[in-house]
Amino acid sequence: MSQHDEQRRRLLGRLNRHLAYTAPLLALVAGGAVLPASAGDDAAVAAYSSPSEAALLLASHHMEGEAQAEGAAEAQGEAEAEGEAEGEAEGEAEGEAEGEAEGEAEGEAEGEAEAQGEAEGEAEAEGGASAAVERPEGYSPAYRETGGNPAQMLARGEELYNDTSLSSNGLACASCHGGEGQDTAFNPTFQQPFPHRVAMAANRFGMPEVHADEMVQVCMVAPMAAEPLEWGSEELTSLAAYVVEVQKRFAGEPHDL
Repeated sequence: MSQHDEQRRRLLGRLNRHLAYTAPLLALVAGGAVLPASAGDDAAVAAYSSPSEAALLLASHHMEGEAQAEGAAEAQGEAEAEGEAEGEAEGEAEGEAEGEAEGEAEGEAEGEAEAQGEAEGEAEAEGGASAAVERPEGYSPAYRETGGNPAQMLARGEELYNDTSLSSNGLACASCHGGEGQDTAFNPTFQQPFPHRVAMAANRFGMPEVHADEMVQVCMVAPMAAEPLEWGSEELTSLAAYVVEVQKRFAGEPHDL
């Protein structure tokens, strides 16, 4: 067998493997259609004397080229789809992260604003309470802070000293400081005459020292959880006069109780 015949045999074998696609393409060729061919195709076609064999060869090469082109297009389409999916996923992740960061920042800002508002509210409440327990401007008490107050005033003061109805929580002055001459729960500073420093008044109301009637008002508002007594009232005057004598008794000085 000559080299020319062997080459023809191999090419015809390739054409048989693509037989399913040959008939439509032959119809195109018979109708005068021109199929694109490469330089290698032209050289191969020139080796044959039969036009039908040349058409079959061109058809086979044309189908192979289309298949390769379709494969490349599909691969490119899949790569583009994957890229779009990755881009969408990254965009969604970035959006969620930005949303979470904005939400956290807004939550922190709201928390700080609430904390600041609470602090301001507490400061205003303390300022208002301090004004309620301090002697008002121009106030002149109806008792003497040095002692010598009327016995009737002191008796009324002792009665109020043990009266739980003055509070909102069932406490009386005697609940903390003892009744019937038992002076308890006083700091050493209570040994000093009024006005003097009282820890509760200094810590809770910012008052460096208090008079006897201011001490009564501090106890009314803080431990007894009640409204302060009316300035100049019989209750406040009697209680303040009684506390003056309690202070003297606690300090071991002469008193009128």
